Amino acid sequence: MRKAIAAILVALAIGSFGCADSEPTQQIDQNAQAAQTAEEAQTAQTAIDAEQQHAAAPTQDQDTIVAEPEQEAQQSAATESAEAPAQPQQAQPQQEQPQQGSQQAGRTESEQPQIEPVPEGTRIVSLFGDVTEILFALDVDEYIVGVDVSSVFPEAAQELPDVGFAGALNAEGVLALSPTIVIGGSIVVPGPPGVLDQLEQAGVEVLVLPELIGLDSPGIKIRAIGDALGIPRRAEELARRVENEIETARPEIEQSSSEQLSVLFVYLRRGGIQLVSGAGREAETIITAAGGIDAGAAAGIEGWQPLSPEALLAINPDVYLVMQLGYDAVGELEGLLEIPGMAETEAGKHRRVIVMEDILLLGFGPRMAESIVQLRDYLAEVQDSLQDSTQDSADSDQ
Repeated sequence: MRKAIAAILVALAIGSFGCADSEPTQQIDQNAQAAQTAEEAQTAQTAIDAEQQHAAAPTQDQDTIVAEPEQEAQQSAATESAEAPAQPQQAQPQQEQPQQGSQQAGRTESEQPQIEPVPEGTRIVSLFGDVTEILFALDVDEYIVGVDVSSVFPEAAQELPDVGFAGALNAEGVLALSPTIVIGGSIVVPGPPGVLDQLEQAGVEVLVLPELIGLDSPGIKIRAIGDALGIPRRAEELARRVENEIETARPEIEQSSSEQLSVLFVYLRRGGIQLVSGAGREAETIITAAGGIDAGAAAGIEGWQPLSPEALLAINPDVYLVMQLGYDAVGELEGLLEIPGMAETEAGKHRRVIVMEDILLLGFGPRMAESIVQLRDYLAEVQDSLQDSTQDSADSDQ
């Protein structure tokens, strides 16, 4: 149940999809954008009730390659926010009591490496899925006393007390867990007024991470969380490892723009929510890092815009990129291609669709490299099939 609720709530937290901040392109009707924005605001209030069934893994279509994550499907994605509040003063470690790391064969006790300790008595409430992933990756999960509904990865996070949706916090529910620090994404800022103040007035340290959409996002988040917990060296080690993984995940050979495939990120949800994204959004970061061209950005779209048949035909992407929950909501591949305009593009005609888990695609946490690798490998497979078709055509003409 938590996974299904988490995915819709986190996805809706993209900041009312950013439509209010973006100008329509020539291909997209301005009236449709205004109507969509109003619909999204209303939909956000009823989304919990609308998304109750657990998203099933997609079946492999004969003509469609669906990305299968190496880890269990996890829902939800990135956040959109107003400006984040200044970071409160970092918690100070109490008397240091080093925790012993796992011993390696052949070392005496005095030679064992010491794990940088978390201050005694630390109690953490995590208010977003990417924060929770970082805390587990930092090996401080024993200090987590509560999480929000989007915290579904790793699986152990689902066993922790749930404080609800990060964008609609109840201060009393959080305080009941006696936290010493609350760490969340920017989604908590536009939540119920006064909640963060209540937490701070109760003596709880509050760290709100700003909205981040670059490849450096995981490292920035990891270091900020490490500093707040008094474990900067441990955080630096993790941040550098994640950054190296991201760099390694990118294609080894740069292609010319004429060789690159154009990829359109299509955001789908129940209730008829259908958007495309362009410049300045998370999908552009992943698509570009994987060696593709963000089709929406190339068409002049900034942020989020309503999907329309005219826009799709004008953009004419080579590949569609969609999140798992939206893919399931519209009826997988056949339902996707029934959306007006979707079947008429190059992507639709050749049924080129890559489906990725929501939080893996747009969460921008420690597993960012996985999302890049999945998209990179799929685009390489499409490129190979195109080259084979070209060669077969050339051979038949001889």
